[in-house]
Amino acid sequence: EIRGTGQYPNLDKWLDAFEERQSYTATNSDYYTLCMGIPSQNGPGFFIDGARNVSSHISGLNGAWSLPLDYKFFQESIARDEEEHRHEAAYSLATKHAAVTAFAARGAGEPGRPSFHAELADPYAEPNEDYVLPVDICLRHVTAALLKGTDSADAKVASQDLAGQAGDGKLREYWDEYTNNDGTIYWWNELTGDTSYAAPTMQLDTCLAYLRDRIGVPRDMSAGAAMQLRAHLNWAIDLLN
Repeated sequence: EIRGTGQYPNLDKWLDAFEERQSYTATNSDYYTLCMGIPSQNGPGFFIDGARNVSSHISGLNGAWSLPLDYKFFQESIARDEEEHRHEAAYSLATKHAAVTAFAARGAGEPGRPSFHAELADPYAEPNEDYVLPVDICLRHVTAALLKGTDSADAKVASQDLAGQAGDGKLREYWDEYTNNDGTIYWWNELTGDTSYAAPTMQLDTCLAYLRDRIGVPRDMSAGAAMQLRAHLNWAIDLLN
């Protein structure tokens, strides 16, 4: 590790100054986006036990994308000014609301054909129209929580609206549930060989998870805003269940 050790103070100042420039920060990605994009270009990664904890945090497993956020394994810029990042995420949702709602409703639709090597790429998928309105309501509550907080009066209304509305939890065809050696639950498709860490059902929480897992940085928003949106989508998913 070079940065922040005190050995190279001028290098620290140079990097800090870089991160004050919006023209630079606008090009920054985050660890999750980079890790999910690498396999489609360079082939699958290979895990070592010593990296499992870091990997889980980057991938949002074991509560890593839950509120309040733990910034231990995320780049420093994500931890700066939570309110600003929340408002950026809310602005992105509000200004592209119709398109984002339809995109999320793909989570309750059928996968597109042909499939792609990139795990999360599904450009030919179609939204399930029956879920567009319920997803719309969920995302309105998420936007309000991003602006006002999850302990606001509006968040209490969200609890009433969303509680228990996820669905019956029935898995799609060919999917079964398994558990890793470390206790992490995952789902595997015996037909395609695909793996998912979100239950592959055709219901409302699956739509929010579909959107959460496909937030790209910097394509959609900054790294800090993306982390806030992922965490607030998980807040809504918890309410649904």
